[in-house]
Amino acid sequence: MRQPAGRSARRSGGERKPREERWAELIEVATQVFYEKGYDGASLQDIADRLGMLKGSLYYYIQSKEELLFDVISTVHRDGLAVIRARAEVEGDPLQRLENVIVGHVEHTCRNLVPTAVFLHELSALPPERRQEVLGSEHAYQGVFRDLIELAQKEGLVRADLDPRLGALTVLGSTNWVYRWFRPGGAFTPEKIGAQMAEIAIRGIATQKALAARYP
Repeated sequence: MRQPAGRSARRSGGERKPREERWAELIEVATQVFYEKGYDGASLQDIADRLGMLKGSLYYYIQSKEELLFDVISTVHRDGLAVIRARAEVEGDPLQRLENVIVGHVEHTCRNLVPTAVFLHELSALPPERRQEVLGSEHAYQGVFRDLIELAQKEGLVRADLDPRLGALTVLGSTNWVYRWFRPGGAFTPEKIGAQMAEIAIRGIATQKALAARYP
């Protein structure tokens, strides 16, 4: 866990919550406030009030509102990346693993609508160098999709004329949009949405031979 600069990780007495618990609560509350008010409209006072603490006490954990947004955005990105990386490692050919990744990404998005919205809406509020720090020099999240498409191409499972980066961006663009229209408890479950979006994506990029084997 990131340690705010110049702060001790030790608790004073028995009154302060354990650092890990309080930090997780701060990230959760800040995410909700940024979602409700937007980064520009939210203040540290709003977040402190929601936490039931003095605004000055926030500086035990953070240095600024921008730094807090960076931590929120980083947490969302890290959690989502862990999900799709785990899905990418499931046994199977690259096309099957790509399908697993798409399903995992969609289901994770549906179950984390508020963090996803904050990430997609407020990432641009960070300076370019901080955005790059979150995403990684090789755009790690996008890279999971791109690498699997490239592997599938080498095995003749994805059309040779498809640009892997463009394919990855297309899949991510369509699946990310789920956060705008998915409603918990609605007609479509995360599992159903994930399965159908994955099939649509695979049908759009796979070779005829691969499609014949997958959907006889």
